[in-house]
Amino acid sequence: MKLLSPLLLAIMHFILLSCKAQKTYIKLVDVKFESIFGSTKGNSDQYCLLGSGFFRAPRADNTDSLITDWIKKHSDAYLIPISSIKDKAKLTYCWVIDNNDTLNNFLIKNGCFPGGTMMRPSKGIAEIYINDKDYATFIEQIKNSETYAKKRKLGIWIKDDPFD
Repeated sequence: MKLLSPLLLAIMHFILLSCKAQKTYIKLVDVKFESIFGSTKGNSDQYCLLGSGFFRAPRADNTDSLITDWIKKHSDAYLIPISSIKDKAKLTYCWVIDNNDTLNNFLIKNGCFPGGTMMRPSKGIAEIYINDKDYATFIEQIKNSETYAKKRKLGIWIKDDPFD
C-alpha cells in the first residue's frame, strides 16, 4: 500500500493539472473560508468542500481548525470547480489543490467526514465541470483515505459507527 499511495498521488496530480489547464480555477487566497463554505469578495456565489451531506453528515470536532491550518500552509493552492447547484445563489462543490495535496482528501484521511461527502450531485441535479474518468480516480483516492482513517480510528471513526 505504501507504493500505491505515491502512485495515486502522481496520477491525481496529473489529472488535476489537466483540469487546471481545461477549467476555470480560483486562487485560494481569493476565497475566504468559514468551515466548509467559502466565498469571494463581492460575489454571492458560495464554494463548498463537500459535494453532499454538508449539514447531515457526521463531522469531527477538529474539522474547522484542520481546514484553517491546511489553508495557512498552502497559500499557493487553488480551487477547481467540480459541480454547481443554483438556487438563489450558486453553490459550487470544489476541490482545493496544492500540487499533490488536496484539502478534500486531507479531511477524509483525518476522519473529519465520511468519504461519501465527496460525492458530487448527480448530473440531473447539478451542472458538472469534470469528466467521469477524473472524478472516478478522485473517488478511488477518497475511498483509500476513508479506509486509512477508519483503520486508525481517526476523527469520526473513533466510534465504530459515527452515524449512531
